[in-house]
Amino acid sequence: MRSIKRRNSPFEILLRGMKMVLIQANAKLNLSFKILGRRPDGYHEIESIFQSVNLSDFLLFEKAKNNYFSGGIICPDSDNLILKAKNHLEKVLGKKLTCHIHLQKVIPIAAGFGGGSADAAATLLALNLLYNLGLAKKELAKIGKSIGADVPFFFYGGTCKVGGIGEKITPIKKRLPKLFVLFRPHKRIGTKKMYELHDKTGKDFPALAQEICPDIKNIERYLADFKIEAKLSGSGPTIFCGLD
Repeated sequence: MRSIKRRNSPFEILLRGMKMVLIQANAKLNLSFKILGRRPDGYHEIESIFQSVNLSDFLLFEKAKNNYFSGGIICPDSDNLILKAKNHLEKVLGKKLTCHIHLQKVIPIAAGFGGGSADAAATLLALNLLYNLGLAKKELAKIGKSIGADVPFFFYGGTCKVGGIGEKITPIKKRLPKLFVLFRPHKRIGTKKMYELHDKTGKDFPALAQEICPDIKNIERYLADFKIEAKLSGSGPTIFCGLD
């Protein structure tokens, strides 16, 4: 269990110099989430409200003659969204952006927080600053969409209505609790797997998450005893509630 607060920004630039950028990349919660249908290209149309929160990864980028990645190495390079973001930006620009990247991983993976997408967006932002590329937020969001459907949100942050496959971002005003309390079962649930199960069964993410991770039901029952509504963030398994 952990308590967190909302944030109005997806990033905090902690250090910016000619040769180095340090970024705090904030996670998100899905205050609401609905799958509207599957598109011919295989992606899913969604309707959701995303909220930035102060559960954060920290990424340090430093100009260098060679590329090097260190820190929270949690997956093969081929699945690393940080490296995917860097490689894709280089492809779009047609030039190399060599640097050392160090990741301090705090956001749990496969937990419904969008940590990988936050890191990918932070990478695009950091390289834009480090190499003075002059790319606008909309341009970075467009590039980010090619890396992951959730990535565009992390160039806006705060409270946003999210549509399409995740690329339609509309900042909104919404009354929010003072803090959120998170309950994260020790189970990883991949978003891709959840969409596949949804297509196969027609069940929504909360129902599927309960089947994959029975601890979710126990948490919901516990909170219900105190008349507190529990919600699933993204594809889960994280359950959260708001407290005033």
